[in-house]
Amino acid sequence: MKRALLLLLTLLFLTGTATATTIDLSGMSYAELVALKDQINLAMWNSQEWQEVTVPQGVWLVGEDIPAGHWTVKCAPGCKYTSVEWGEYLSDSGEYIRWKGRYSASNFVYNPESTYYRAGEDLAEYSFIVKEGEYIVIDRAPAIFSPYVGKPNLGFK
Repeated sequence: MKRALLLLLTLLFLTGTATATTIDLSGMSYAELVALKDQINLAMWNSQEWQEVTVPQGVWLVGEDIPAGHWTVKCAPGCKYTSVEWGEYLSDSGEYIRWKGRYSASNFVYNPESTYYRAGEDLAEYSFIVKEGEYIVIDRAPAIFSPYVGKPNLGFK
């Protein structure tokens, strides 16, 4: 697997702009292809060109599925709201965050275009910091992850 990945990365580096048709992946197993895809996704997310990504509902491991860091999350377009929770430990079922360790309570993030959204009461976005090895659980609807860009300017001089 490591040799195949090294060969692929070397080939990409040497050719500069290789296309999928020039790379033969047929010799790789399903598990190797999935691992390669995960590494490519993380590399794209960590690139300077990346701005945001839609994360579907599910349980995600930070450092493997989603890079560690400071994130701002919004509800996906066309959805009413999404639920975002994160923490160090999963419940016994593996479906929820356990109320133990470093934890932030579950937050509902509403789409401001939804009739469910109440301005001044509901969150339209949520920012948080996650560390490698922690978990993020997305429920109800996909979430849009963007790198945190700082606190809004409140207008003080």
